[in-house]
Amino acid sequence: MADQVTLLDFWLSPFGMRVKIALAEKEVKYEYSEQNLMNKKSDLLLQMNPVYKKIPVLVHNGKPVCESLIILQYIDAVWKGKAPLLPSDPYQRAQSMFWADFIDKKVHDISKKLWTTKGEELEAAKKEFFECLALLERELGEKPYFGGEALGYVDIAMLPFSCGFYTYETIGGFSIEAQFPKIRAWVDRCLKKESVAKSLAEPGKVHEFILETRKGLGSWLSKTTMADEVTLLDFWASPFGIRVRIALAEKGVKYEYSEQNLRNKSALLLQMNPVYKKIPTLIHNGRSVCESLIIVQYVDDAWKGNAPFLPSDPYQRAQTRFWADFIDKKVFDITKKIWTAKGEELEGAKKDFIECLKLLEGELGEKPYFGGENLGYVDVAFVPFYCWFYAYETCGNFSIEAECPKIIAWAKRCMKKESVSRSLEDPKKVYEFVLELRKRLGVD
Repeated sequence: MADQVTLLDFWLSPFGMRVKIALAEKEVKYEYSEQNLMNKKSDLLLQMNPVYKKIPVLVHNGKPVCESLIILQYIDAVWKGKAPLLPSDPYQRAQSMFWADFIDKKVHDISKKLWTTKGEELEAAKKEFFECLALLERELGEKPYFGGEALGYVDIAMLPFSCGFYTYETIGGFSIEAQFPKIRAWVDRCLKKESVAKSLAEPGKVHEFILETRKGLGSWLSKTTMADEVTLLDFWASPFGIRVRIALAEKGVKYEYSEQNLRNKSALLLQMNPVYKKIPTLIHNGRSVCESLIIVQYVDDAWKGNAPFLPSDPYQRAQTRFWADFIDKKVFDITKKIWTAKGEELEGAKKDFIECLKLLEGELGEKPYFGGENLGYVDVAFVPFYCWFYAYETCGNFSIEAECPKIIAWAKRCMKKESVSRSLEDPKKVYEFVLELRKRLGVD
């Protein structure tokens, strides 16, 4: 029974081209599955690479291997009989891995700046790029390939970027051949190999794609290949952080999640939120935005194209902000008492909480969402507390559904939205966390 090999990839990706070259060198037959990275990613990609959700992914007999350099090593280990990619000598092997890692960490990011920046930033990127090529040219030396007499691991790691050389030169106004003739000669030598020539994208096609991308955005910044840098500093159980996660999911914004230890706050959190030193903090292209409701408004303003949270009508907008502020000022403090208080204080907190929910039920009325027909600002502000309801009910010995059925029906309706269900934490896990907090506070 032959191996079943599938490559999930995007034609332009230099990382995917690495895998194509390696498979061609090893003469491995495979099925190619082009992925649409501009719109919703395929279920297969999300299933096979649930951690990074990126291409390339090599699926070998149903098992996925992710990250291009790891895939190359895997291919070399599985299909040993032909064209070894890595040297057998441990030191030479380590050196090959070092230079491939250098290419991953330096060349990709720098070369991207060559066609996404202008002015001083572009000149700085060119300088860095030249420094990288000078180092690589020195490592190549007089050898025909980085791998010595045969195409190897470092060659395959670097070669795919050569199909972008024409674009870098045209936009950056320089000549690689004039400044780095050995690198240019090495590329031409590699292109004589069928495994390389058939795997690399045509430079003219790459250039057209990049020009179209830049033109389509009406800017020098390519959002399709160089997304905004967005990081969320958060703590998993925080309802305030969950608000931001829902907002980002609704807008389809990709971001890096950074879990924070609130008992030992990170230097990054203290730097980005020096006033309150709290989560959530959203970092967008190096600038921080703090306080969850302010962040949700910022997300709504910065990514206008999808799912507006706040109504355009000034009065409705003011009412929406009023109710979100009500939730901030009343719900959190009251619900905290439900799991930290006892006796009369607990009974008073339960009474106050039900009164809050009744007021919110009155505002909800017969609408499916507080935002009307669509999930809106107040929904995003309040629904994160739903994953804490089980803890409130268990600690307080009462039923929210019995007292406020409309609120529970609304919450369940919200949970049908993927942006909500994927952002809210498991109620049982939250309850276990609350029990731990009670123990720490001496409540139990």
